[in-house]
Amino acid sequence: MSAQNVSVSVIIVTHNSSATIGDCLRALPAACPGLAFEIIVVDNDSRDDTATIVSAIDPKAHQLRQTRNLGFGAACNVGAQSAGGTYLLFLNPDAILDAGAVRSLVDVCANTANAGFVVPRLRYPDGRFQPSCRKLPTIGNMIFSRGSVIARLFFLADTSQSARYTLPDFAQTTEVEAVAGTVALIDRSTFLSAGGFDQRFFLYMEDTDLSLRLSRQGLKHLFVPVAGAVHRWGRGSAAGKVTRIWRHHFSVWQYFLKHYPNGFSVVLLPLLLFMNGFAAVIMPDRRTDA
Repeated sequence: MSAQNVSVSVIIVTHNSSATIGDCLRALPAACPGLAFEIIVVDNDSRDDTATIVSAIDPKAHQLRQTRNLGFGAACNVGAQSAGGTYLLFLNPDAILDAGAVRSLVDVCANTANAGFVVPRLRYPDGRFQPSCRKLPTIGNMIFSRGSVIARLFFLADTSQSARYTLPDFAQTTEVEAVAGTVALIDRSTFLSAGGFDQRFFLYMEDTDLSLRLSRQGLKHLFVPVAGAVHRWGRGSAAGKVTRIWRHHFSVWQYFLKHYPNGFSVVLLPLLLFMNGFAAVIMPDRRTDA
């Protein structure tokens, strides 16, 4: 398929993703009715059968195999540089798109002035809503939300609407402050002109950081509930719980150092994040919507 005929470049970053990549790829044709699309798989040095599975399901998929794990944002940037589509769809290998989902995202993006990221409604395999949009991080909504282990342990959680970090389900297309990069569509020229994802974020927060930067340029991010996907949270990579928690907390610290370089971010925040991360490691996983 020639680059000039591609409408959407689907960029999937894999790292030992053999357990999920097959279902992800098989759902793509039905998700893109009426769209020409290409698949770009950027593999972060997988040691399993990910590449073999991709080739078996779609021999035309472009596989960009890396000799080391670049991290999520950096690998997405590699894929974007090779993309020929008008739009980029960043897609986690553990996400399964609904029929027509990409078509719906493209339609909203194409018909919305100053569109930034456009994201679908995610759900867990059991059908429960899975939050994919959030407010921009503040000290309050990060430390004292219901998602904070420290806040729950010491009964400091603020359950008010103003303290929410992740956003609730919306019945209609809704503008949001920031999005998760699990499944996210964006105009390729917009993404490239913004410099792509900041590669200081190895994993996590790169999507929030870019959401903020695009918002400062006057672009708006949209949650589109008519587009849907199942996200098998945490199954797209072989990374363990401790690694995921460490990466997330370290990226949160980097985010605040970048955007709020003050004494609190430098001195006190890393201590709070370490305490929260340690508590999260020893406690059972708890998925929450705030």
